[in-house]
Amino acid sequence: MPFSNYDYDRLVQNTVEPMECNDLRTICIAYRDFSSDDLPNWDDEAYVVDQLTCICICGIEDPVRPEIPDAIAQCRNAGITIRMITGDSINLARSIVLKCGIISANDDCLALEGKELHQCIRTRPDGKVEQNLFDKIWPNLRVLARS
Repeated sequence: MPFSNYDYDRLVQNTVEPMECNDLRTICIAYRDFSSDDLPNWDDEAYVVDQLTCICICGIEDPVRPEIPDAIAQCRNAGITIRMITGDSINLARSIVLKCGIISANDDCLALEGKELHQCIRTRPDGKVEQNLFDKIWPNLRVLARS
């Protein structure tokens, strides 16, 4: 049975996000039947993914290499500020930076998605970056996800 937007949101909240918080990348296996006589425009992603039937969600572990936390610690001890920019979700990114030692649980730092950063620094009608707004954010920014 194809899932609705409500089902999708529930699936993300109840399954995907908890998996990401436990260091797992996720992949959804889903399908939809198409007639070979009337194939869709494969570039129309919204149409192609509409009415998919979810078969399962898989969690894939990509562990932090053992030498990474020590390398991060050496950099921090040398006065280097480490920032992570990733295409991963914000939840997975936070989990990874904690494991790597880029941040600790009680650090006062920012973790943002690219879209959030752009909304914070591009408030003018012409969409240009406002340097004064960026200057307030970047000193505490440690994680930029979905970028």
